Amino acid sequence: MTSSSALRTGNFTALIVTLFVAWVTAGVNAGAQTPCENGFAGQYPCEGLDLMSVRSFEELGGTPPGNGNDCWGWTRDGREFVLFGRSDGTSIVEITDPVNPAMIADVPTATVPSLWRDIKVVGDMAYIVSEAGEHGMQVVSLESLLTMEPMAPLPLTAYYTGFGSAHNIAANPETAFVYGVGTNTFNGGMHIVDVADPANPTLVGSWEEADVHDAQIVIYNGPDADYSGQEIAFVFGGYSGFYIVNVEDKIDCQTLSTLSDSSWVYTHQGWLTEDQRFVLINDEIDESTGIASQTRTWVLDVQDLDAPQIVGFYEGPLSVTDHNLYTHEGLVYEANYYAGLQVLDIIDAAELDFQQVAFFDTNPFSNQTGTSGGAWSVYPYFDSGNIAISTQSHLFVVSPSVSVNAVAEPPLAPALGVWVDGGVVHLDVQHLTQENLQVYDAGGRLKAEWFITPNAASRWFVSDWESGVYVVRSASGAQARFVLQ
Repeated sequence: MTSSSALRTGNFTALIVTLFVAWVTAGVNAGAQTPCENGFAGQYPCEGLDLMSVRSFEELGGTPPGNGNDCWGWTRDGREFVLFGRSDGTSIVEITDPVNPAMIADVPTATVPSLWRDIKVVGDMAYIVSEAGEHGMQVVSLESLLTMEPMAPLPLTAYYTGFGSAHNIAANPETAFVYGVGTNTFNGGMHIVDVADPANPTLVGSWEEADVHDAQIVIYNGPDADYSGQEIAFVFGGYSGFYIVNVEDKIDCQTLSTLSDSSWVYTHQGWLTEDQRFVLINDEIDESTGIASQTRTWVLDVQDLDAPQIVGFYEGPLSVTDHNLYTHEGLVYEANYYAGLQVLDIIDAAELDFQQVAFFDTNPFSNQTGTSGGAWSVYPYFDSGNIAISTQSHLFVVSPSVSVNAVAEPPLAPALGVWVDGGVVHLDVQHLTQENLQVYDAGGRLKAEWFITPNAASRWFVSDWESGVYVVRSASGAQARFVLQ
């Protein structure tokens, strides 16, 4: 595991400082959580992540024998909810008070229980699928959660039966299309449904060149100008590899490129970096088959959608099986079964330079390969900074650590003062010696480098830079973050 000094590098520091400000402003009672101290939060090994709460499958409405699986999130009016998939249904849990999560509603399975259930959210609607036979897609309005009594009946807005079983569901909230994948239709490919009218989901197209395990669909704004503004699917095809598909025309989806590698066993899932230059991929089977001795996170360079390239892989510190991963503000949040959640800072994806900056082990008694226990998925997108981890037995809520001594000494505070005025970034360097400063974008790429001297005011003209989050780092370890709108 990484040393505590690792927490002083990367975007994770900026997140902690932001949370510290909120912690002081709100007067949060830090004693109500279980802080990560001396490598443990209670019985759970950890670094940089405090345990806010943990609830069992049974406490969340599950009926034994059964299991938890996927999770997603929804926020409205400052209230935060986790949608926790179970073999026998979906639990909707409010975590606005993360120390005291409240079970709000239960959406029972449409047919019979199944190990697999997957959920995505578009606007205020949740879309739920399962590999249970003839399950179809449940459509649930989440807006009623704001006023309903806990555990009151939550009726379906719609019930789509254009497919029966589905392994997974992908969604593009920007366009109001959802994509059933691994269904019993279209050769297990993408079953594309228009949900602009949630009460009337409508089949509008398909892609059936491969059996799809998972996908991410976006309105593309990455470096390949040929496809700017078009809807592009990044497809993880299990045993058949990786695909990039133009789904702008739902009736005539076009495969732009494919990739495979002799070291890949099962391209399970992945996610774009925020600049859309790289895709990070997990292979669910390479560790258990002995191809990989330790957990690998593969990096693909997709700046040319017609000719993506395999960069290579980052090797983690443990020999455990990886599952779902997501990127957010320059960090990668990986649910890695028996190792729980691992958080990586994307230092430089092109150079396979990642640094583990935090972890929370949801299965403290074993680190091993295999898929029969531990963390299934993670949702890191809550504005509060709270992170939901779904495991096959529990729902965990964790948060970047804020020391109980933070009022006396703010934790991990950056030594740089940075502010943005129009197209100019201003930097207060009075605490620095003569040294180089480097600026990285959210994808971990070096954007600029300057040599500075102490007690001087530095200005950087960035009017031609793209909007996004940038991190400034000094050779001595000082750092700060700024955002260009």
